Amino acid sequence: MNKALIVIPARSGSKGLPNKNIIHCYGETLLRRAVKVAQSVSFEARIVVSTDSPDYLIHVEPLIGKQEFLRPDYLSGDQIGDVEVLVHSLHASEILYKEEYSCVVMIQPTSPLRHVEHVNTCYDYVQSGDFSSAITCHQVDSKYHPYKSLTVDADGLLSLFYEDGGSIVSRQQLSSAYIRNGAAYCVSTAMLCIKKSLFAGKTKAVITEPMISIDTHEDLVECERIIASL
Repeated sequence: MNKALIVIPARSGSKGLPNKNIIHCYGETLLRRAVKVAQSVSFEARIVVSTDSPDYLIHVEPLIGKQEFLRPDYLSGDQIGDVEVLVHSLHASEILYKEEYSCVVMIQPTSPLRHVEHVNTCYDYVQSGDFSSAITCHQVDSKYHPYKSLTVDADGLLSLFYEDGGSIVSRQQLSSAYIRNGAAYCVSTAMLCIKKSLFAGKTKAVITEPMISIDTHEDLVECERIIASL
């Protein structure tokens, strides 16, 4: 049983960029871009779109056919985590398609600079059995290192986010920090369903070049500039 379930999360209630998941980025919508990457992977997979919008399913129907389920209402808010979405998609797909999956892969539409190799690599690490999950990430510029972060209280008073940050006097003292970039996640179904976590077991870092996760119009413009230059 080596078939994977690829889940593309696409909630419709984006506040920063309305209908962000179906906004166009260099000639194609973010959602359809993600689906096309999923269709290019080197492993056998079922592709589903986790959405609360029938319009989003219609939008991708020419690519993946008609999908028979939507997210339930309790998974439609902006405070819902990735794990809840993935578990629902897994169980719904197992029932609907009468299939079993060795792992669940998540591809977020808001990271359009991904390459299919990022997805394949995450899958290969988990499928090897050596890791329970694999997640793409890239290094944070030392100017924005967590130890340089500050916090401001209700009275406008400034303090260090991490107390240890006060002992940092040069960049050379900082260990490398990384951030998830949404290009690809892969987690074994056992880890997802039993531990309800992407990080509870051995998680392999798949380090990529810096990527943009689109939250603003400026992010979108920069992504289009980068894609155009490739």
